[in-house]
Amino acid sequence: MRALRRVRPHPMRLTLGLLAVLLGGCTTEKLVFRDPFNPPPDQASGFLGYFTASEKQTTCGNCHVGQQQDWAKTAHSNAWEDLQASPFLDATCAGSDCHTLTWRGNQDSALVGYEAVQDPVYLDVQCESCHGPGYAHVQNPTVLGNQPLASIYVTDDPALEDRSCSGCHRGGAGPDRHQNYLKEWKSSRHGQLRENQAGNPSCQPCHEGKGALRAWGIRTNYKELETDVLVEQNCVVCHDPHGTAQDAQGNPLPGQLRFSIATPALQENLCTHCHGRVDRAGPTETNQRGPHGIQGSVLLGEAGYFPPGSSYDTLDILSTHGSTANPRLCAGCHVNKISGVDADGNTITFSGHSFHPLPCLQQKTPEIVDTTYQNDCAFDGPSRSWVACTASGCHGDEATAVSRLSLARAEFTGYINTIWINSTVSGGIEVPDPFPADGGYLAMIAAAAPEELSFAEGTGVTPAKGAMFNVQVLGEGFAGHPDGSHGVHNPFLYRALLQSTIADLLANYPGILTPPPPAVLAKIQSAIRSGQLRVAPKTEQVIMRMPSR
Repeated sequence: MRALRRVRPHPMRLTLGLLAVLLGGCTTEKLVFRDPFNPPPDQASGFLGYFTASEKQTTCGNCHVGQQQDWAKTAHSNAWEDLQASPFLDATCAGSDCHTLTWRGNQDSALVGYEAVQDPVYLDVQCESCHGPGYAHVQNPTVLGNQPLASIYVTDDPALEDRSCSGCHRGGAGPDRHQNYLKEWKSSRHGQLRENQAGNPSCQPCHEGKGALRAWGIRTNYKELETDVLVEQNCVVCHDPHGTAQDAQGNPLPGQLRFSIATPALQENLCTHCHGRVDRAGPTETNQRGPHGIQGSVLLGEAGYFPPGSSYDTLDILSTHGSTANPRLCAGCHVNKISGVDADGNTITFSGHSFHPLPCLQQKTPEIVDTTYQNDCAFDGPSRSWVACTASGCHGDEATAVSRLSLARAEFTGYINTIWINSTVSGGIEVPDPFPADGGYLAMIAAAAPEELSFAEGTGVTPAKGAMFNVQVLGEGFAGHPDGSHGVHNPFLYRALLQSTIADLLANYPGILTPPPPAVLAKIQSAIRSGQLRVAPKTEQVIMRMPSR
């Protein structure tokens, strides 16, 4: 092995030396060779750290050039400087093991790296912060066992939580200056593994972390790749640790996201890769289960069953939360920071990674964030934070936002109850029981014309089956994975689908259905009269001839 020197030869020196050899001239310049790694200051641990600390050139980056370039654009590469500039810096975090290369984030558990030897080569969050020590690898890269693979397994198990992203991205004891990403994420659906779906190959692209990475064409290596370990939809599914993805202008995506959250294209938006299924956005003759993960399709006005001959003002449907007025689309409401205190008076920042758009509060003034993140409080002003609605300026003050949601839910519930009142909610896939076991139009049809709700091959999509699908999409408690937004994702689409559905049922099942409640009929007639809702001529005649009082 050549002698190791901590001097990087200037490229011009190499050029001059080569010219001298070629031209046969005399020169005192010498070619200087340098191995691609330095002796690690903490040799016992094998952490290499920076090759040239002043230039933030990692040792790993000497060979993994692309990863070095991408990493240099991330916040991890400035972790130490950001800490020094923080107004919260004090003795408790002066030697922070989350802003330097230490044991957190990898498989080491002893005091290693910067905590063992406070050398500048160990500043910032570097490659080995996730991959573990690389000394053995650089000495013999061809030995597969020497490859320091990172783990993508994120858990709140105290014995394991320090071995991946959660090692640093979680709240600590005392006044919490950092967002508790771990606890919030674990409380979300993303952090709760459903083993039946996660173990099913057809469901894995959206219900299991490794399956999602595979489905998205991400070909990277990590500890769990060839194992049977099931991984939740965790940090590395949405965030690329290397920060590779860029926008159309070539700028790194914020937060090291793998895909844009701003594009309205279902197959390109990060969230709608899973929450935008077009294959389950409309009814089919054999699909009794209803919708599945179509939130993005609802947001962009591309979901639901419009009866033949019916349509709604397109500008209305496209001018809601899926428009340019909400540039972050799903994240505009579902990922918002709230600063306050917890029940013990500790400063806390809710990061939005429970993905609850209106998170519950334990107290309103001052705001005490509910750190159980159960999201089971009332939808009223005092119980929740309404920052997601008011921050954009579109909905005015909090009282306006609360009122709009309350009125919309009441209106949509009136439509849904007209179509179907389900008396036997099981939490799974519901089917209309014949009247009087269930109520509403579908129960009447199930009693008088049950073939209209048959999902056998060759039965086609009947008006009753289309209506059932719309209720499954827009209602609460009718399907396993509905839109679930209470109308917020796209209130105009909700109104259009439900109004046109009621009108279509009345036109197609005369003698079976009773007139709708006066308030419901008046709204449908008003929408037709104004031209906002267009229906088939036969349907319009039936609806407009009905007395609304």
